[in-house]
Amino acid sequence: MKRFVALFTWFALCFAGGPSFAAQQVNIGLKDVIATVEKSFKADSGGNVPISEFSGDFFQRTILSKERREMRGDGQVAVRLATANSPLMYRFQYYRPYQQEIVSDGNSLWIYHPENREVILSDVSFIYNRPGFNPDRDSAVNFLQGLGRISKDFQINYASGQLDAAGNYVLELNPRRSMLNTRRILLVVSRDSVIAFITPKAPPAAVPAPVPPRPAYSPTMNRPAFGAQPPFTSTQPFGAPQAEPFPILSTTVEDQDGNSTTMEFANISINNRTSQSDFSFLIPPGVQVVKPSELNQPR
Repeated sequence: MKRFVALFTWFALCFAGGPSFAAQQVNIGLKDVIATVEKSFKADSGGNVPISEFSGDFFQRTILSKERREMRGDGQVAVRLATANSPLMYRFQYYRPYQQEIVSDGNSLWIYHPENREVILSDVSFIYNRPGFNPDRDSAVNFLQGLGRISKDFQINYASGQLDAAGNYVLELNPRRSMLNTRRILLVVSRDSVIAFITPKAPPAAVPAPVPPRPAYSPTMNRPAFGAQPPFTSTQPFGAPQAEPFPILSTTVEDQDGNSTTMEFANISINNRTSQSDFSFLIPPGVQVVKPSELNQPR
């Protein structure tokens, strides 16, 4: 299980679903797929990022090559992506294979095992907050910090087959420079997102259409019975003002030893303005705090 947790800390991956677009005959190239990902996570000239944070459910599958063993987990996640003034923050709450929480505010990393009444506390400020840190320039430190510039950090081609069974694009990312515990990354990009990205948006009407006058009330008006109309439902998650679907469907990270971790996310909501307290862990009473340097000490 500790191997499962250790792999996660290096294999931060993303997935989400989105609304379906009608099939269209469009010419889509590799550059269009890459640009869809980068533009979704890169700040514009005004400093605004289309997707600055997201939350939802996740499913994780880890394959340990030497042990020929597969491990699966699931739970809920919240991620706030790094900016020039703020480090990467995240919270992963696992329900299976056993309950645990992995939380980071960019300075500290907590890994909490409630069954053992133990939390592993690590200092990660040297990774996320070191002097001169730039999330664009130094994105190879953490994959999630570099989604806005994957073409600069990776050599990208279509993976074998190019498309998955649902017609989404599968990219193979090979690091341009050495990355710790990362040999390559497979990234599945939503076809709907790419179509939405390259399809020209219709300009807004210069003059709004006139609103027809409301007919005068009459007791004989044909109105449905009270409660006969279906309740209003929204196709957007609460607090998710996105116009296109979340572009990343899944990622698989492979390390130099042949191990791989795939993570998928569902029910994604973006730009929720998550509270800062969601990325800080309050140690419960009676829980033992262990530093990584103490893990191999005799007890």
